[in-house]
Amino acid sequence: MSCVALAAVRQPMRPGRVSAVRSVPQHIPRPDYVEQEVELDLRSGLPRHPFMYCTEVKTPEQVEKMRKACALAREALEVARDHIQVGVSTDDVDAAVHDFVVSKNAYPSPLGYLGFKKSVSTSVNDVIAHGIPDDRPLEDGDFLNVDVTVFLDGVHGDTSCMFTVGAVDEKGMRLCQAAQQATMAGIEVCGPGVDFRMVGERIQEVADINECNVSDLFLGHGIGSYFHGQPEVLPYENNKDQGLMLPGMTFTVEPVLVEDFDDSFTKWEDEWTFQTLTNARSAQFEHTILITETGVDILTGPSVMQFT
Repeated sequence: MSCVALAAVRQPMRPGRVSAVRSVPQHIPRPDYVEQEVELDLRSGLPRHPFMYCTEVKTPEQVEKMRKACALAREALEVARDHIQVGVSTDDVDAAVHDFVVSKNAYPSPLGYLGFKKSVSTSVNDVIAHGIPDDRPLEDGDFLNVDVTVFLDGVHGDTSCMFTVGAVDEKGMRLCQAAQQATMAGIEVCGPGVDFRMVGERIQEVADINECNVSDLFLGHGIGSYFHGQPEVLPYENNKDQGLMLPGMTFTVEPVLVEDFDDSFTKWEDEWTFQTLTNARSAQFEHTILITETGVDILTGPSVMQFT
C-alpha cells in the first residue's frame, strides 16, 4: 500500500490504556512540586516561584548546571529514538526514557507535575501536544513528538523532537521539516539585545510559507530551577513587549505547527491531551537555549533528528 493510501485511511487518535505510575528511587532529588504542597499562581495555574513575572539572568554556576541537565535531556531523546518502531507503544518509549533518566540519578520532570502521570509526553499524528503515553502500538506511517524534561542538580533541561514510524507520507514529512525550520528560525534570531517578539516573527514567516497554523495554545518559557517561568516565548507574530534578551537568560523555543492552517482543537477528558477536530496533524521541535555575550547557545542541541 502506498504512503498516500495509508494517509487516506488514517484514523483520529483515541485514548489507550495508561499503565501504573513508575517509581523513582528515593535517593534521587525531586522538584518541589512532586512531594511538597506548592502554591499555585492564580493567573497561570502553575507552581509559584520568584521568576513567574521577571526573567532570570543566571550566574555562570547556574549556566553550567543547565548545560549538564540539557545534555542529559538530549541523551534521553536519543533513547526514545532508538526504541521507536512499528508495534512499540508510547508507554514502552516512556518506560525506556524513565529507566534511562533515573539511571543517571536525575528525575523525569513531567512525572507528578500538576498530576501528570508519565515521564515523557508523546503526541502522535493529530494530537497537538501533551499526549500521555499509553498501550496503543505505533503504526506504519505514524509520526510523533516526544517531549523530555529532566531535573538534574536542581535545574531542568527541556527538549522535544519529531520521530517517524515506518513510511510517512510526503505531506507529513513536509510538516515535520517546516516545524524544524520554524524552530531553528526562531532560535537563530536570538542574541543579546534582541526583542523577544522577533522569535515569533521568524517562526510565523516559516509557518506561512509552508501553509501551516502556528498553534497559540502553547509557547516557549523560561526555565531553570523552575519548570516554567518568564519570558513567555510566543511562537507567532505578537505585540507583547517583554524587553530585550540578556546574556545569562535561558528559555525554550518550541512552536507547534499544524497542517492546512488548521486551528481547531479539543481537549481530552484526561485534561492534558490536545487534539485537532479535523484529523489535521501537528509537529513540534523544542530546544532550551542560552543567551550569551555574543549570540545564542542551543543547550539541548544538536537535534536528534534532521528533517531538513
